[in-house]
Amino acid sequence: MLAMSASAGLMAQTLSLQLTDAGGNPLAGAVVLVDTGQPVEPLTDAVMDQVDMQFTPHVLVVPPDTEVNFPNSDDVRHHVYSFSPAKRFELRLFKGSEAPPVLFDQTGAVVLGCNIHDRMRGFILVAEQGRHGFSDNAGEVELTDLPSGEWSVAVWHPRLQDAAPLELGVLAAGTHSLQLDLPAEAAEAEPELSPLQRRFRRAAGHAED
Repeated sequence: MLAMSASAGLMAQTLSLQLTDAGGNPLAGAVVLVDTGQPVEPLTDAVMDQVDMQFTPHVLVVPPDTEVNFPNSDDVRHHVYSFSPAKRFELRLFKGSEAPPVLFDQTGAVVLGCNIHDRMRGFILVAEQGRHGFSDNAGEVELTDLPSGEWSVAVWHPRLQDAAPLELGVLAAGTHSLQLDLPAEAAEAEPELSPLQRRFRRAAGHAED
């Protein structure tokens, strides 16, 4: 499932990764999780906003026991939900700052959706690892100022949906090239709304497309 090659690192306490998918293409938007062996405290300012009919940020990484706020910066109401095992919840029709914060107390990936706007997808990754970074469009990610030694490393990508991160094993400082075998990207199908869904959208103040 995972092919790996590593070159000796000359920069102590820095971990650099080059991520590709099974076809050898750069893998953007992956979350690299590094266990530094240090305790991690819950965040006090975690926010998953809704802007221009999108969850913002697309992926939010938080430690366990973090409360996440869900402000709605759009002019229409949203109805946010998740059926993921790590956190099942529902925030019914709301605007602005009406929704209460949601406690994420179990590790795992949580897939977010909106019951009105089917194309909205976001993710909250609840992780115990002390450090994380996101791969860029070239599939590259660099984590600096890591404690000396070796670290257990895992990686997660939105294509995994609410599956657990992939464990990469123990890595040392340096540059590593990793090829990940991920599920294929799901095709974006334009859903056909039922009469009930259309009524629901109109009641929420969302104009018909």
